[in-house]
Amino acid sequence: MQDYYVNMMREVDNHISTIDLNGTHIIDECKTTILFLKEKLTGLKAFVQSVPFNEEAEEIDFFKNKKPALLGRLMYFYKVLQIESNRPPCGELADDYYRRQQEELKLFFDRYVSFYQYYRSGATYRDPYYFLREKREISPEVELFILDGEPEFSTGYDRIVARIMAMEMLYAYLTARRSALTREAGEMQISSLVTEHRWTDKKTAAVELIYAIHAAGSIDNGQIDIIELANLFEIVFHVNLGDVYRLFINMRERKNSRTVYLDYLKEKIQKRMDEADDKPL
Repeated sequence: MQDYYVNMMREVDNHISTIDLNGTHIIDECKTTILFLKEKLTGLKAFVQSVPFNEEAEEIDFFKNKKPALLGRLMYFYKVLQIESNRPPCGELADDYYRRQQEELKLFFDRYVSFYQYYRSGATYRDPYYFLREKREISPEVELFILDGEPEFSTGYDRIVARIMAMEMLYAYLTARRSALTREAGEMQISSLVTEHRWTDKKTAAVELIYAIHAAGSIDNGQIDIIELANLFEIVFHVNLGDVYRLFINMRERKNSRTVYLDYLKEKIQKRMDEADDKPL
């Protein structure tokens, strides 16, 4: 199972990495990607049906982590296709349109707040209830149990996890689209004022720095919006940071230090000070 899944997801991520979500062909690319992901999901289902799980822990891991990672990507691109197919052409109207889509996403998280908190906390005590197929109890938390036509390939809650993953990615996507609209407007206004300096480090390093500045309240006493701060950084240093929320989510999921760049900065400034201390007056 593990080798099959790892190879499949590597192929999936390689395909997705070629997609330009800010490009002019996003609708066509979404359609192609949806067909690609549906094919992979069908293959995964066939594999699971042909190779039984060795133990309950393996089954829980599959329905809690593995299947949702693939299904969530499929849901995400389907929603992007829907949203972009109905996007207003005018920039100002498009920003309001994206904002309203984000508000709808917030309603989703409000609806499943208890399960979302359980899942994101890393808790495991209810995993047998949520992620084993042998459970057949109809739950008032979701409607998927009643509608599920393939109980051999779903516990119901695996689909909620997939939707959580998709909605988080979609919120980051919408934020990035709104950011791009704001950045385009801002660049038109101040391009003549800022032309010299460019960010030459990793985008994740920039996002880590931006979130740290925001968390410390160092600009406008913390009243500036994180996206506005990111836009300002992009304009000043001529860099497109993309989905800053998504990058932040990835930072939170780091296995070792979640503040790699800040740790690096601390090390560098301490070294600079030590070197200065060693120089004679």
